[in-house]
Amino acid sequence: MKKTIIALAIAATLPVAAQADTVLSGSVTTKYKSTGVIDTDAALTVTSTQDLANGMTATATFGVLEDEDGDSANSGTGTLLGDFGKLTMGHIDADNAFQSGDVAGVVPDTTESASTTASTVYGIHYSGEAAGLTLEAQVNASTGATGKTVTNSGGDEETGAQTKSTQIGATYVLDNLSVGYSYASDAADAENVTDGTDGVSEGQSVFGVSYKFGSLVVSAGKQNLKNASSVSPDALVSATYTLTADALTVKAQMDNTPSGDYQIDTTYAFSDAISLSSEIDSTAGKQTTLVASYTMDETVVTIAKTDDGTTDASIALNYGAAVITAARIGGDKESSLSYKVSF
Repeated sequence: MKKTIIALAIAATLPVAAQADTVLSGSVTTKYKSTGVIDTDAALTVTSTQDLANGMTATATFGVLEDEDGDSANSGTGTLLGDFGKLTMGHIDADNAFQSGDVAGVVPDTTESASTTASTVYGIHYSGEAAGLTLEAQVNASTGATGKTVTNSGGDEETGAQTKSTQIGATYVLDNLSVGYSYASDAADAENVTDGTDGVSEGQSVFGVSYKFGSLVVSAGKQNLKNASSVSPDALVSATYTLTADALTVKAQMDNTPSGDYQIDTTYAFSDAISLSSEIDSTAGKQTTLVASYTMDETVVTIAKTDDGTTDASIALNYGAAVITAARIGGDKESSLSYKVSF
């Protein structure tokens, strides 16, 4: 009896971490296409956060089911946040550390092959900040979690063998001036082209500066490629101007490469219910996109003229946790009806 009382007294004096805060979220989406195909995607994520006794915060995120992009099945990420910075281990962005130092936006993001989603790998990432200097570093694993190639139903490799890559990114900010440098020892994702045009490649480095003059941002950067068969691109100089006047927002950007490339984005809100936006991009023959949107209560109607000259249209009924969407993709000449439930 006395031993029990003594044990309880000792336990009461020990520091006890707070109860972990766990959040469960997910969704199920079923889509019926006019071609007769019925596609169902399910995603389930569990996130648990706990404040540790030493003042740090630990977070664990589990991707239990496949998501719509097919890159988070049976994945996990653990983070530790404290005065030292943030340490992340597990399923991470393939080029996060490198992109942090590319202040001039010279190198495009590494994306999944045949998609525009961010490429993810298994690795370790660190970020820390002190006196205006931000430092990020990461190591991408040489294999996926299973150590072998994984092929999806479409025949594409997604989370198979990766190339080991070490990346660093450093940024220093002083008032309106930003200076950055990044380096990657190898490709961020082994599945991507390594010629410097498709994300982070082998032995790639970039140096850039950016300065903000009110609504005008001017930046310049230069990347260098290690691959002998690739010629390092010329320095990229760009200027971005953003104008906001009541309901009108205009963003104009011009680059010196490939030859006076420019892009103009315009958004105008006629009312709380009706908005109109457009984009003009000179990169591929002055492509123009025009989108009109109408919102009323739970209903959102969108009509878009895409850069290939076709028209897309959709109507969505949003009931909070449940969304019903009917859509028509003009380029594919395909209609679909989807129902998504999330929590």
